[in-house]
Amino acid sequence: MSIEKMTMVNVVGSMDILEDVAEYVVLSNTLHPVNAIDEIGRSNFNLSVTENNLEALIDFNYVRPYVNKTDYSHIKMKIKKLDEIIEKSDERVRDEELILDTNELEKKLDFIIEKFEKAHRDLSFYRSRKEELEEYKKNISYIKDVNLTAEDLKNLKNFYIRVFRLPRGNYLKIQSNYENIPAIIMSDYKDREFQVAVVFAPKIMEGEIEKLFKSLNAKRLILPIDYDGTPKDISKKIENELIKTHVDIKDSEKTLEKIYIQYKKDIAIIRKSFQLKQKSLNLKEYVAHTREFFYLCGWIAESMINRFKEKMGYFESKIVIIERSPDKVHDDIEPPTKLRNNFAVKPFETMVYMYGIPSYGETDPTSFLAISYMIMFGLMFGDVGQGLVFLLSGLYIKYKKNNYNYGGILARLGISSSIFGLLYGSVFGFEDIIEPLLIRPMENIKEILIFAIIFGCGLLIIGFIYSLINNIKKGDLENGLFGKDGFVGLVFYISLLVFAYTKVNNVKSLNTNTWIILFVVLLALMVFKQPISNIILKKRPLYNEDKSDYYIEGGFGVVETLLSMFSNTVSFIRVGAFALNHVGLFIAFASMAQMMKSSFGSIFMYVLGNIIIIGLEGLIVFIQGLRLEYYELFSKYYEGSGFEFNPIGVEK
Repeated sequence: MSIEKMTMVNVVGSMDILEDVAEYVVLSNTLHPVNAIDEIGRSNFNLSVTENNLEALIDFNYVRPYVNKTDYSHIKMKIKKLDEIIEKSDERVRDEELILDTNELEKKLDFIIEKFEKAHRDLSFYRSRKEELEEYKKNISYIKDVNLTAEDLKNLKNFYIRVFRLPRGNYLKIQSNYENIPAIIMSDYKDREFQVAVVFAPKIMEGEIEKLFKSLNAKRLILPIDYDGTPKDISKKIENELIKTHVDIKDSEKTLEKIYIQYKKDIAIIRKSFQLKQKSLNLKEYVAHTREFFYLCGWIAESMINRFKEKMGYFESKIVIIERSPDKVHDDIEPPTKLRNNFAVKPFETMVYMYGIPSYGETDPTSFLAISYMIMFGLMFGDVGQGLVFLLSGLYIKYKKNNYNYGGILARLGISSSIFGLLYGSVFGFEDIIEPLLIRPMENIKEILIFAIIFGCGLLIIGFIYSLINNIKKGDLENGLFGKDGFVGLVFYISLLVFAYTKVNNVKSLNTNTWIILFVVLLALMVFKQPISNIILKKRPLYNEDKSDYYIEGGFGVVETLLSMFSNTVSFIRVGAFALNHVGLFIAFASMAQMMKSSFGSIFMYVLGNIIIIGLEGLIVFIQGLRLEYYELFSKYYEGSGFEFNPIGVEK
């Protein structure tokens, strides 16, 4: 339920172990790399002077970026070839099983490819042969009634035979000009788009016939004239050969499967080992080095530091590791963000990321967003049956489609919808099945709308508190204490709410003049926030810009503050409006169902109504809830200007 603390780690070692260190860092899957040259340039990469690191410290003056000279392109081509033969294996591979030596990896890869290559080549041949035979079988069927053998067709002295497949419209052109074509043309086969023409023509006219059919966009079909016998005999021979080819394909597939079962673990090891090599190359792009030493740095989450040290323990005294907290790193270097949330709210991190990733110094808004959004969705879309549909859909997406975040969000919204459905007494839109535990929206319209406003006011006040916390973390006195979203803004907003409540309900409180004086003082503090803050902090000059420009902007800021507070509050009335709309939409479908003359028609209309409500209205409510979170709440306290913690590692 927070942003995890980061540690800046600097690693120094001799160049002869850089490859090994890079691979072990990748295997640890803990380091978010930072360009070491930039770190050194900002004097962040500091080494304390000890007997062990004195040599590295002296060499520090000759540092330069690391230039990769390793070429894995030949291995990559072999891996690609292996991928063409077999699909990727899902075998689990332990780190200690990986092949770290490049020569050994390539040797193992060649051995595996050799084992598969012959069986794969045979399979490819039989599959190609099968396609060829099926084409022959189809083409010979067009001349099955010709009472000539293949030998006769080959030995025709003055005539030749061709088979063409052409569009039906073009074949009609041949029919209309048949008397002008020096050939016998037969056609028994046709479909909606194409027609097959069998052509007997004098050999002397071969060139003209070929040109004619080419102009008609015809494709010549190859006949299996290498076989003996009549077309019917040839068709039988091809059928027998097809049966044998099917057997050969099955045998080749079994051979490949047998080899795969035997070597699938080795294949998974090879693939992951090569991925490790590629990732280590990516990591080395961030490295700086001299002739003797390398310098590597990056961020590690607090929960991962022990795993990193465990991996680096392999090198013992061969490397130097320096750890620093973010407050001891140059201000220009911002730590990445790694959110740490519990199971209940973790899927909603996706919705936070859609707006922006929180910066390292911000408060994580995930829990507040998750709770407030689920309540809002339930308020607007309260129905037991429809909520269960969302729940089941979410579980399906999560476990069957392996989409944890979106499936998790949908399932949780379904639970919220079902809970509020119990409070409203609604099951698939019907309100006469169960009694409401709290209220029926359509029978209490005023109460629903008022509650929506009160609920919105509560969320906005929490938003002010979040803004105040974030400004305290940043040390921003000006906006944290005197800003429109800071402490003064919070007091002003609560005062407005109390003032409005006392006037509407005739409750005795401060007199009107006192209220006006309070509002004027609070607005004045917002306008004069910069000079007051600089006086408190003893900063000069008092204004960071031209004084007249500052007060013109401050004056407009007062108007904007009043309008935004009013609009932000009123915006939450849509929560109540959609709760009423949800009921009203089903009433419309229920009315149409009652107008149907058959029970089937009524049932169909009820089902259709629920489908439309779940699909269309569910989407609209989802978007409206997101709009309230982003524009009415996030705009007050959340910047989302950070970047995600992304440690370099092999894929799981």
